[in-house]
Amino acid sequence: MPSLKIGLLHLAIAHKEPETNRQQLLAYCREAGERGMQLVVTPELSISGYSFSGQTDVAPYAETEEGPTLRAVSAICREYSMFACIGMAEQDLYSSILYNTAFVIDPQGDIVCRYRKMNAEFSWACPGDPYEDNTFLTPWGRVGVLICSDCYHSLMPRVTALRGANLLLVPTNWPPVGGLDPLEVWRVRAMENGISVAVCNRTGLDATLDCRKATSALVSARGAVQLKKVARTSRMVKASIPLNREGKMKGGQRLKQLAHRDRRQMQACCLNRTGIGDFSALLQLPQAGQLKLYCHCPDQETGLLPVLKEIEASGQVADVLHVLPPGVYEDTDIHGLRVWCAATGQKVVLIRERKSSETLYWFDGKESPRSRPWDSVNGCANEEPPVFNCGTARVHILPGRGMHHPEMFLASAKKGADLALVFNRVYNEKLCLLGGARTIEQSAVILSTPNGAGIWLTPEGHQRWQEVLAAPGEHCTVILDTTRSRKKRFQDRIDYRTLLLEPEKNIERISARSCSPYRSSFSDGMRIPGEQV
Repeated sequence: MPSLKIGLLHLAIAHKEPETNRQQLLAYCREAGERGMQLVVTPELSISGYSFSGQTDVAPYAETEEGPTLRAVSAICREYSMFACIGMAEQDLYSSILYNTAFVIDPQGDIVCRYRKMNAEFSWACPGDPYEDNTFLTPWGRVGVLICSDCYHSLMPRVTALRGANLLLVPTNWPPVGGLDPLEVWRVRAMENGISVAVCNRTGLDATLDCRKATSALVSARGAVQLKKVARTSRMVKASIPLNREGKMKGGQRLKQLAHRDRRQMQACCLNRTGIGDFSALLQLPQAGQLKLYCHCPDQETGLLPVLKEIEASGQVADVLHVLPPGVYEDTDIHGLRVWCAATGQKVVLIRERKSSETLYWFDGKESPRSRPWDSVNGCANEEPPVFNCGTARVHILPGRGMHHPEMFLASAKKGADLALVFNRVYNEKLCLLGGARTIEQSAVILSTPNGAGIWLTPEGHQRWQEVLAAPGEHCTVILDTTRSRKKRFQDRIDYRTLLLEPEKNIERISARSCSPYRSSFSDGMRIPGEQV
């Protein structure tokens, strides 16, 4: 079976020593060529090092696209007929603006892609243009590029996949600090987009960062970690991606993931929420405060009895929400919940399964529950997802399929969701990882299934999200503080046209690449959502 051979140059980069770093990078590029690598990736800012206090601090170490590094790499690419993705500090040839950039050079020695980091360093770098194409053509199919923390924000990898990429290259400088393992983020971005992710990290000491335990990795389109490497000294890490019999990367998983996007539930993604300190007044949200969440996973033997006891034990507390998984609830169960909720003022939400349909029930402490049809996996066609206020929180119900589509969670967050609640019939490790990552879209998340449940709270800074899980016969509980969830920040340097266009209307834009200053001589061979695999 043919494969694409990738060399990840896991380098110890000396801070502010460009000549030393350049000679090291060129030596490893040459070694990669001699060992038959077809594509080489370097770390982020592989010539300058990472930490700089301002523009005057980094300027002496930035190069233009006509500088010595790219000229030398171009010669090596021509010699060995390979591609190279080089992360470096760039000074724009015409404006002298400084960028954190990744350049891609093809086997003819030409620049075929220039990607400027969107989530740019505050101290010195200008953010890139989200409408500039970050993909390029190869004999194996289309490949995309993002830099480091741009992968933290879900819509940048999603747009890259929509542009036709089956492989995402990530030059990075991401040491294991702050409690969040970046490998979890890379796995999520691979799974939700159905694309392989190849990450080239660095090692060594920077001015302010210890990167000796930083990880380079290759993640498959299904989220499996195929390669994970940590090294205290420089080395080339070999990775390979299987190709089909025609020598192309497989795109079926990407097409499968993108085919199920419901763009009607994503339109709010593009709303401007910049500069809003607190969303409460703008969106007429309930008064912020604390809401106690219970996510129950009753087993078949005990049924709802433990849940009813938990409601009774909680006492007369109005700001409590109990979540029950999809199930075949009897009329006696519905009656019992109605009585208990009316007596205590507590709230319960569940999915009642029938032979050919499902119904969402919302018990809000009144005499009769509210109900409406709701498919726990797909939602309801041509209808907005249910939204209700629960004590101090605005709650949005999202379909189970939405766990693979971050746009839906981001749209809900921009419409004021404090909590996104998902019912599903499947529960596994990958869905739990997706549940945690969905909190990056700025709302808490609950996943409720008959086989397990989880609650995830939004992360603080660079910390990992807070997570509590429940197995069958158990429940998990946490307090949601909506004073935190009202203060949202979004990364809006996104190509919303690509994100929200009809797939058929995207064909011409994907093919023409009118916004890219670079071109490739390779045939595309890509596919778009809706095509046959």
